[in-house]
Amino acid sequence: MKRIKFYILICVAILAGTFSGCTETEKEKIIITVLHSDNFESFEKLVETEYQDIDLQYEKTPYPSEQLRRLEKGVGPDLVVFTQPSAKEVKKFLLDIGDTQASTAYDGTVMKQLQMDGNAYLLPLPGQYSGYIVNETLFEQAGLELPASNQELLEDLGELKAKGLGVGEDGVNFSIYSDYNAALGMYYTGYMVPDFLGKVEGVNWLGDLRRKEETFTGSWDQVFSFTDQLVKEGLLDAAAMGKQRNAIRYKGRMANGTLAVLFGNSSLYRNCVEENENEAEAGTSQKYSYRMLPLLSDQGNEPWLILSPSAYIGINAASDEEKQEACKRVLELLSTPEGQEAVVKDLEMGVSYLRNAQVDAELIPEGLEQYTESGYVYNVQFPDKIVEYLGSQARQMLAGQITAQEALAAVDKYYYEGSEDVDYDLSVVGKLEKDLLMQNYNVRLGETEIGNLVADSVAEASGAPIAVVNGGGIRGSLYQGEIYGEDLAAVCPYDNVIVVLEMKGQTLFDMLENSLSAMTYEDMPGGRFLQVSGLSYVMDSSKAVGARLVEVKLPDGSELDLSGTYQVAVNDYMAGRQGYAEGNGDDYKMLNVYDELTPKGQVSIIRETGLTYRDALAQYFESHKDSLISADLEGRITNLAQKQS
Repeated sequence: MKRIKFYILICVAILAGTFSGCTETEKEKIIITVLHSDNFESFEKLVETEYQDIDLQYEKTPYPSEQLRRLEKGVGPDLVVFTQPSAKEVKKFLLDIGDTQASTAYDGTVMKQLQMDGNAYLLPLPGQYSGYIVNETLFEQAGLELPASNQELLEDLGELKAKGLGVGEDGVNFSIYSDYNAALGMYYTGYMVPDFLGKVEGVNWLGDLRRKEETFTGSWDQVFSFTDQLVKEGLLDAAAMGKQRNAIRYKGRMANGTLAVLFGNSSLYRNCVEENENEAEAGTSQKYSYRMLPLLSDQGNEPWLILSPSAYIGINAASDEEKQEACKRVLELLSTPEGQEAVVKDLEMGVSYLRNAQVDAELIPEGLEQYTESGYVYNVQFPDKIVEYLGSQARQMLAGQITAQEALAAVDKYYYEGSEDVDYDLSVVGKLEKDLLMQNYNVRLGETEIGNLVADSVAEASGAPIAVVNGGGIRGSLYQGEIYGEDLAAVCPYDNVIVVLEMKGQTLFDMLENSLSAMTYEDMPGGRFLQVSGLSYVMDSSKAVGARLVEVKLPDGSELDLSGTYQVAVNDYMAGRQGYAEGNGDDYKMLNVYDELTPKGQVSIIRETGLTYRDALAQYFESHKDSLISADLEGRITNLAQKQS
């Protein structure tokens, strides 16, 4: 009996130790996700140091629209970052955070503008000043004083161009940062500040607009006049602004002196300065001096700066309760001086909106100090996505697709009638069996399911046995379930037209080799990387540029015949429709059939289809409408470097 009792005690001790061990095991961390175009490494480190139970994970994406589409599909991140939120989106997707300490930590004027129906859903991330980034050295070389009015700026740019200063191979020396519609809209909003929005008349107009008692038409008719003059004088590339060709390489050109003036924000200013410092140290450019100028007047009024949050952040209402509570703690940490300091470091510059926050003089770009001190700073406060939509209409106007009056009328319609009537084609075009994701630049680094779908669509629509699609032309994901017209426009937004070319195997080989020349796993990979249909190829990304393509095979397993003849569907952008200056055409000069300034490639046009990538996708969904659409990885592209690792 004693022996039995002894064994019982041993078992009890073992069980007690087992349960004790369970309590001591580290609890699984709460994963909080965030999707944004900027890096949040410093803030991520702060959060995980302060809260041992939270794992903050961010995915970097250059496309703000991708987050909204994920929210629509119920797969959005836990912390939601909007650049230009609309009231409809905010109320639909975000949690009211009015009960948190975070919502009371910010400037009351700013938070009042963010309130909707008395609720607080968003917090402002540190703001950026916007103005003209000027290469001061070029003005000095030309013997010019820095401009004090728009007319002086126009005249100075003309004189600089006449002297060959600050001019690129495209002949322009002025540009506007316009990678996003909101950025382009910010320029036009700012243009109106010194002579309208900063005056009593403009303040009253904006108040009436918020009550939907005023319109842009009739009050903003002059908003496009200055850029019209710049385009007319050959100082601004309207095609680049209208996305008819590659965007200007802002930082690189400001750094090497082939751009004299650039409208952008304080973060971009810092990037330009740092880029020049790196080039000067490497001996590839002279050292330049830069400064920022405020927004200038046409009527002798005081110059103004504009200040706007770099973005807004809130909590996904669809996240579970545990994640929402963790998100509230993250936002409360964000709303402390330490949190703001970390985010400012991540954004590389910024102005905190916390109550009584002191602006760090070191973060104010040279040239703007007197305006921040004098109070001539305009806080952008338009309702909904007005600034972003103004940018989208300005882009179409610059592309010659609509008139200035039509652009303003479209903005009025958007604001008064809602985005559904203006933005989206809500017709269902088909059904998708599973998610086909564009994420972490995967379409620019290797074979992807969505890349295979687009390439197969192009092959089917063009009738070509081989089709290639540049990864930079694929800008979003497609999600399981019903697919709408808006989804196709989000995935393939560009209007480049598919053409079928006939070429030798050697040219096809050279084309594929070029597609591998901008691969990088450290920075943003180049958009020239090709997704393919009708062939497969093996590469080795560890090899030197120009020697990465290993072999190319056709669907029957035979190797590409370098002397054989093939028909290949490409887009007219690759074939030189916009030329090859400023990186246009992604250096596919071997395919050139359009650009008269570049030697023609050894190719011939079989047919111009008149179809875009999204047209091809629409036709593909239509022709397969009786079945679920899907795409898989099939070994079309193999990277030996990844296999070895």
